[in-house]
Amino acid sequence: MSSDKLRDVSGPLAGMLAACGLPLLLAGCGEQRLSSDELVSASRAITVDVGRALALPPPGSLPVTAVSQRTYENAVSQTVSLATRGRTPGENAIHVAFFTAADVPEATGVEGNLLKEPGIDDFAIGKEMEERLPGVAMAPSAVFVQNSYGPFGYAFGRGTGGEACLYAWQRLAGKDSLFHPKSGMISVRLRVCDPTATEASLLRLAYGYTFNAKLKRPGWNPIGDAPEPAPELGQAGAPIYPQAPQSSFGETPPRPQAVRPRPERRRSAVRAEPQAPEPISTKPLEGYPTVPPPPAP
Repeated sequence: MSSDKLRDVSGPLAGMLAACGLPLLLAGCGEQRLSSDELVSASRAITVDVGRALALPPPGSLPVTAVSQRTYENAVSQTVSLATRGRTPGENAIHVAFFTAADVPEATGVEGNLLKEPGIDDFAIGKEMEERLPGVAMAPSAVFVQNSYGPFGYAFGRGTGGEACLYAWQRLAGKDSLFHPKSGMISVRLRVCDPTATEASLLRLAYGYTFNAKLKRPGWNPIGDAPEPAPELGQAGAPIYPQAPQSSFGETPPRPQAVRPRPERRRSAVRAEPQAPEPISTKPLEGYPTVPPPPAP
C-alpha cells in the first residue's frame, strides 16, 4: 500500500480515535472532583461555638477557649476547654455529658453509637485521674461538699513545680419511681491546674460552674425543680448578715506576717551639766583649835 493511501486511512481513523478519546478524557477529569460526602473524618467530634457550651465556669475565673462536641444515640458529650497555664501535662477542661431518659448501657463493651455512663467509684475515678493528670499524686477528700446542684467529690494534688491541681466529679439524676420514669442524667468532670491558685480557689470552680443548656425532651429533668426561698427570707426577727469577701480565682490570700518586735530605743546618756562649786565655809570646824590669821603687813 502506497503512502498516499496510508494518509487517506489515517485521516478518518485519527478522527474516530479523537472522538472516542474525548469523552474518556472528560470522564477522567470529572473523577478528580470531590464531594463533601467522600471525606471521612477519623473522629465524630466537631467544634462548636463557645456560646453553645453545655457547662460554663463561674464568671471571673478561667475563660473558655474551645468546645468539642460529640453526639451519641443516647447522649451528647462535650469537652469545654479552659485556659491552661503551668507545666503540668494535660488540659484544663470541663467534661460534661447529657444522657437521655433511655436505659444507659453499663457493660464494658458498648456496641453501636452509645455512650457508657461514667462510673463514680474509686477505681473509675482513679483511672480518669491517671489519664487526665498523668504523674500527679491526687488525694481524694473525705470532706462532704455540695454545690447548687447537689453533692460532689473532689481530689487535690500538686503537679509539676508544686502547682495546685483539682479533679472534681458529679452525677446528677432525678429520683426514679413507678409513676416518675427515668428523667435522664448529667455527668460532670472538672480538671484544672494552676500555679498561682490554692485549693480553696480551685474548689470555687466546682461550686460555681453552671449549666448552659438542656435536652428538649419530655420528662428530661435530672436536676429537679428549683427549691423554694427560705421561709425566714423577708421576715422580721431573722437578720441576714453579708458574707466576708473572698479572694478571686488565682489570687493567693495574703499570708499573715509575723509582727516583729520594735527595737528598743537606747536612751542617750544625759550629760550632767557642770554644777558650780559650793562656797568654802569660813566657819571653824568643831573640835579643832582656831588658828589666828597672819598679821597684816
